[in-house]
Amino acid sequence: MQYFVGVDLGTSSVRALVTDSDGMQRAVAGAQYDVLIPRQGWAEQDPEEWYTKTCAVIREAVQKSGVPAEEIAAVSFSGQMHGLVALREDGTPAQNAILWLDQRSGEAIDEIYTLLGREWVAQRTQNAIAAGFLLASLYWAKTRAPAFYRAIRWVFLPKDYIKYRLCGAIVTDYSDAAGSLAFDNAQLAWSDELLDRLGIAREIFPQVLPSTAVVGTVSPQAAGLTGLSTRTAVVNGGADQCMQAVGNGMVRPGEFASNIGTAGQISTLASAPVYDPLNRTNTFAHVVPGCWNVMGACLNSGISRRWISKDILMETDYQALDAGVAQVPPGSGGLIFLPYLTGERTPHMDAKARGMFCGLTLKHGRMELERAVMEGVVFALKDCLNLLLSLGLPCERIVAAGGGARSNVWLQMQADIFERPVFRSASSEQACLGAALTAAVGYGAFESFEQACKTCVRPSTETFYPNEKNAAVYREAYEIFRALYPANKALFARLGALEGR
Repeated sequence: MQYFVGVDLGTSSVRALVTDSDGMQRAVAGAQYDVLIPRQGWAEQDPEEWYTKTCAVIREAVQKSGVPAEEIAAVSFSGQMHGLVALREDGTPAQNAILWLDQRSGEAIDEIYTLLGREWVAQRTQNAIAAGFLLASLYWAKTRAPAFYRAIRWVFLPKDYIKYRLCGAIVTDYSDAAGSLAFDNAQLAWSDELLDRLGIAREIFPQVLPSTAVVGTVSPQAAGLTGLSTRTAVVNGGADQCMQAVGNGMVRPGEFASNIGTAGQISTLASAPVYDPLNRTNTFAHVVPGCWNVMGACLNSGISRRWISKDILMETDYQALDAGVAQVPPGSGGLIFLPYLTGERTPHMDAKARGMFCGLTLKHGRMELERAVMEGVVFALKDCLNLLLSLGLPCERIVAAGGGARSNVWLQMQADIFERPVFRSASSEQACLGAALTAAVGYGAFESFEQACKTCVRPSTETFYPNEKNAAVYREAYEIFRALYPANKALFARLGALEGR
């Protein structure tokens, strides 16, 4: 029997899973960390904290599994996307990582488009440039933080730093490279022309290899910290959205993932680099060879619920909150929430967008606020779903992913608002499982992702069907939701100007 470890480096936590080549999950461990907000609109994390906690959760998972270290064949990774991790010549971080939800590069994006042109960028990257993406953050550093920029020898995506610390490899994969926006999605290579026109050195970018490439073995120092063997292979890994798809067995067109994590996404696999001509979606190379991940991305999904629950209502028992929310009728008594707390990507691509409650009255209480936030998150995901469908992408089924899939109330909202059945995955650790299967494919235990998923991914265990009465309420509420952003766009920009005063 062969064993594999999958690591998911998320925005709020890191998790590790040990599984065998039959798909039996032997152990899981996790640890949380915070997003650092040194200034309004900035979002950072310490890569060293990532590594320390990753080593700890791998060690815990391995110990809990009872599997001897020498029998763990390979480890691979799923990682939060887009963020900038910059290393000095000596391999230490030049500063904290700039995360995907960071908005500091908003003004720099206009300069990038002036230099490159919007159509030129879209043709080469199949995406719009947005704040929080590695390219935008790197250009911000070049033009606004020159001392930081001069210190940079290498730039990575978040999970690549963990890989570097485990085995010393300076490498990324196609799916994460594509999410940097310095990458030509169609040619599957760094865009030398793009970097040259921005005056950014090509030499600071790592080698790009398939997600299943074996890039080294665990170093003696890392073995001591993780409990792995120095013979354990380190497999390249990939972006978290792709890994969640693999962990759900979604490796062919027609299957959509509705993910509610810290952020939220509606995504699907495509056999060509399909993209929205208005640049409201994202198209990135997939970990599955010859395929692309097409995605609508919302910045504020699980983080919106965490904000209303923990910071406003002072409650962290989500089961109790769900029970209370279930007693509130759909529509939250005429209360609608725009979940744009840190700006928004799909469909508005507006770093200045802001959150808001609309319709507040004296009759609204704690649970109406909680439910309105949850509904607003799903309305935003429906914007993404509608956009992907407008591109002609087939939707045969929707599988719920991320932490939001643990909430029956949220799953029923998705079915009612999408007006489609929503399936819950049998695994609660989809991204970790996807990473573990990537390790297995890279090690040679399976010939392909399709074979690995057929063997190891259990079918969906529950289905949530739309309730027509609820759906009718949500149709009307969704139309109001859609009208709120354009009606308030100019005011959001004015409010943003007040934040610094």
